[in-house]
Amino acid sequence: MANKWKRRVQLVALLMLGAAAVSQNQLAFANDYLLTENSMQKAGSSAEPADTLKWKAYRNDAYGFEVKYPDTWHVNAGSGAGPVMVSLFGPSQDTERPSLSLAIQPNQNPGKLSIEAWFAEQLRKMGVKPESSGPVTIGGQAAVFMENTNSFGKQRDVFTLLNTVDVLSLSYRTKPEYDSTYLSIISSFRLTK
Repeated sequence: MANKWKRRVQLVALLMLGAAAVSQNQLAFANDYLLTENSMQKAGSSAEPADTLKWKAYRNDAYGFEVKYPDTWHVNAGSGAGPVMVSLFGPSQDTERPSLSLAIQPNQNPGKLSIEAWFAEQLRKMGVKPESSGPVTIGGQAAVFMENTNSFGKQRDVFTLLNTVDVLSLSYRTKPEYDSTYLSIISSFRLTK
């Protein structure tokens, strides 16, 4: 039973990475990102972080972290076995609804590798190469970002470690009108224990 559970979690992690790496023939973007607690900006980007002072906070005590999100947004936290899935979503605007997904993958890093080494190992196992990727920092700790384009648009994912063995991914589809909010949500990430 434990091996079946472990294989299911590994499959979900690989599927998430694989889905983000579907299209490799688009133009690559520069990997010169800097993420800090108060900003996440691409060099030369016009996306400025939003003021998060009056935002709500999603807090996960089991894994020891929180992120802030706009007070007009909502949280949908999944339940059940497997990875913990949390969706942050804003109000519908025309035919779109901005959203950012958090996936907590328990015990995905049993070897206690650095996030950079874990990410490189996952890419090697899958035999894929993202359009753009590189090291960043969120909440004062190491993280890795990657970008890929698929039929739904450009997808950006940021991976970091929780408790050295659990992997947290923050994912969203880029859109100029929402990028500042997404960047601010990710920049608000902080460990609580």
